[in-house]
Amino acid sequence: MENYKVLSALGQGTWGVVHKAEQKLSGRVVAIKKIKSERPEEGVNFTAVREIKLLREFRHENIVELVDCFTTPDQAVCLVYECAFTDLEKILGNKSISISLADTKQHLLSLLRAISACHDRWILHRDLKPDNMLFLEDGTMKLADFGLARMHGTPKTRLSPQAITLWYKPPELLLGASEYSSSADMWSVGCIFAELLLRRPFLQGQTDLSQLDTIFTVFGTPNETNWADFQTLPLCTRGLEWDETTAIPFDEIFTAAPKDAISLLRSILVLDPNMRFTATQCLSHPYFSNDPVPTLKEKLVLTA
Repeated sequence: MENYKVLSALGQGTWGVVHKAEQKLSGRVVAIKKIKSERPEEGVNFTAVREIKLLREFRHENIVELVDCFTTPDQAVCLVYECAFTDLEKILGNKSISISLADTKQHLLSLLRAISACHDRWILHRDLKPDNMLFLEDGTMKLADFGLARMHGTPKTRLSPQAITLWYKPPELLLGASEYSSSADMWSVGCIFAELLLRRPFLQGQTDLSQLDTIFTVFGTPNETNWADFQTLPLCTRGLEWDETTAIPFDEIFTAAPKDAISLLRSILVLDPNMRFTATQCLSHPYFSNDPVPTLKEKLVLTA
């Protein structure tokens, strides 16, 4: 820590406190996340080790750079990142900032490029949400907080269904799935896209069960047509049932969205995880080549 001068507190991440600091030799402003060991007698926090390993994989424009890492005498691990200016949650929450359809397209494009890079390396982020989409002062979006990220792809790999923040959690995890894939991240991408279009979180439950109720109210209850194997999931095998409902047309929800945006959103937010578009498929959708063109990142309004 002697190589850095702490300037201020930035907030709380998934696994630790984040501070703004200055690198003494270079003068570069960075963000330092200090992750304390849950059991100091067991050594370095394994979550920090996993995040370091995953971020070392990347040199990508839209994924936060891990600048440095070091341990402290109390067995904490400090991860040093490039320092962001703001995040998408703050932008969405500031009603004095206008977000045009072209701005939305740029935000989604940056997110898809980042998550495509993750999935190409068999990495699941598992915590996609607006406050993990950081922005540098030049408008570059940086996907951050890989504390819950995991490798996947090995057959029968079991993962915790407790991952992903509630409003962005896909129905298969809410129903207890422990074998899932990149399509789980894609549901979160769809929720963020919907939030950009609506200017508010799309699916807002209070508990896992009320989140499922909220999802099924919009998308209809699962059946053999819209999700063939949903009955094999743990909560369904225990006899949990819902009153039958039909889906609400997206045109009635996203009344100000163009048809190509609704078409892409329908392709991502699908109950059956096997039917969701991949990040690569999304990037090839006509939505990104149709007018309006995405706002240049340098032209994005990030503060007011």
